[in-house]
Amino acid sequence: MKINLKSIFGIKPTSTDKSTVDKEHIEYDKQVDFYYTNLINSIILFSLTSKELEKLAGPVFNPMTELEAEIDYAFTPVCFDTIFRNGLIDNSFKAELLVFKKLTDDIPTEIWDWEFIDNHEIWVTTRLKANALLDKLGVTSRTYNDDYTTIYDNEGNIIKKGKNCP
Repeated sequence: MKINLKSIFGIKPTSTDKSTVDKEHIEYDKQVDFYYTNLINSIILFSLTSKELEKLAGPVFNPMTELEAEIDYAFTPVCFDTIFRNGLIDNSFKAELLVFKKLTDDIPTEIWDWEFIDNHEIWVTTRLKANALLDKLGVTSRTYNDDYTTIYDNEGNIIKKGKNCP
């Protein structure tokens, strides 16, 4: 009886692993602009005051929900890593971006409310760090990029068609 130790220990041939990884990278790389836009948008949302966030509110866009959802999606490892692998952001910023994500994760639940965004020390610090980070990344605009957003009217007709996204 021949025992395949590589199989027992879950070791797969590297040629197959590399081929699979390359195919996955190709698929994710197709969406790199979307991932980058999502990352920058998530930081922009944290750079805004409550009045600026309120201006973004619409029938299908709740800024408070988007604050949390966009940053979580933007930092999904495969999306986040694809941005760096494709050189849209220099690797030297990776650690600082992860520190910023941790900062947002640590915002206490009880202050995730409009009334705290402009005056609570944690929100003020987060906003300052978001703006500084955007400046370091060379992002001069604090305008939310809705290129990937499709907007529908009450009957389900498309008012604005966004770019294709995952």
